Amino acid sequence: MNRSNHARSLFARCFSSRSLRVLCAVAALGTVAPSSQAEPPAVQDDPMQAARQLHGEYVELQNRLSLIQEKTIEAHPELQKQQQAFLDLMMAKMASGSDASPQDDLAAIDELEQKLRNKETPDSERQTLMTEYQEKAMAFRSAQVEALKDPEVQKAQEALREATVTAMQEQDPQTKQLMEQLQQKQGEMKQMLEAAGHAQ
Repeated sequence: MNRSNHARSLFARCFSSRSLRVLCAVAALGTVAPSSQAEPPAVQDDPMQAARQLHGEYVELQNRLSLIQEKTIEAHPELQKQQQAFLDLMMAKMASGSDASPQDDLAAIDELEQKLRNKETPDSERQTLMTEYQEKAMAFRSAQVEALKDPEVQKAQEALREATVTAMQEQDPQTKQLMEQLQQKQGEMKQMLEAAGHAQ
């Protein structure tokens, strides 16, 4: 992978990993709210076991949708171009937290990531590198969040969502059902967290 593609891949991961791909796609379906007939998560003897099971089901749905989207984007060059245009627009709208450009910040994050992955990096340096990596990554994500408030970025994001979801549904007819299930799991996890909070 050349440096520009590596940077694009890292940017996509920093932006959302699966949130741009899966969760934004869910939002594009509109308010496919959990069915009013949906029952709250069943109360089990072991709440932690129930939480782990629910989280596992949620992750499995994410993975299935992510795979569908990857195959869809591979099969649609126009989507690849639209995604790249959106990422370029995000970069243009992002304010760097330093004198460097967002591209330079991304390159620095990329370099730190490679050092952390390198088995030859001394353990004595890893804590410092990890701290620096986390600080830069958080600043980068904060800049992304701010850029997403821009109307032009929001318009491009919505267009990308709609185009991606439409293509995913053509690629795999189960897409909409999987998204609805994912959103239902989100609602169940929220209920479980709220119930745990009240129990304390």
